[in-house]
Amino acid sequence: MSLFAEALNHPIEAYKHKRYTVSWALVIITILINSVFEPILHHFFGVSSPEIDFLNMLKITGIGILSYIIICFAFWVVCKCFGSKTTFTEHLSTWGISYFPTALCSIVVAITEVFFFLFWNNTILGMLLNIVFVAILIWKFVLYFIYLKEFVGLVKWRFFAAFIIMGIIILIMAALNGYVGLKTPIL
Repeated sequence: MSLFAEALNHPIEAYKHKRYTVSWALVIITILINSVFEPILHHFFGVSSPEIDFLNMLKITGIGILSYIIICFAFWVVCKCFGSKTTFTEHLSTWGISYFPTALCSIVVAITEVFFFLFWNNTILGMLLNIVFVAILIWKFVLYFIYLKEFVGLVKWRFFAAFIIMGIIILIMAALNGYVGLKTPIL
């Protein structure tokens, strides 16, 4: 648990110490929230109580893992083009440290989809929900910034160029993740 606390409170050190177990644990937890927790929550508490589709759970889990591998590969290729010495394996083993906000977002999305009626026509709860999503987005943005600057080691124009290119790739992958059924992008 102390490794999770370190990654949460000191992401720069966690990136530099390459906390592989924390990284992969966060990735797997996030994928399972999307692929298993959300359908089960819909089944037991949703308005229509749909049947649990185990094949779809497996498909979403596989797509989540593939999405993580693709984003890490994209980081490696783009950063390598701008002079980073970070290996693909290092990207694969550390980008997951930035998944605290992604996991939290997955939980919030699953709960708000099932219990949407609490937020429907309630201005205060709706505003609080918007604040939560904006805070999560800012948190993820800060971790992305730290990752490129501190872990990958890009500076000046190389940092900004990689930042823009990866930002575009992240937006495209987020759209594709939504298209294939991941409600919270595994990025």
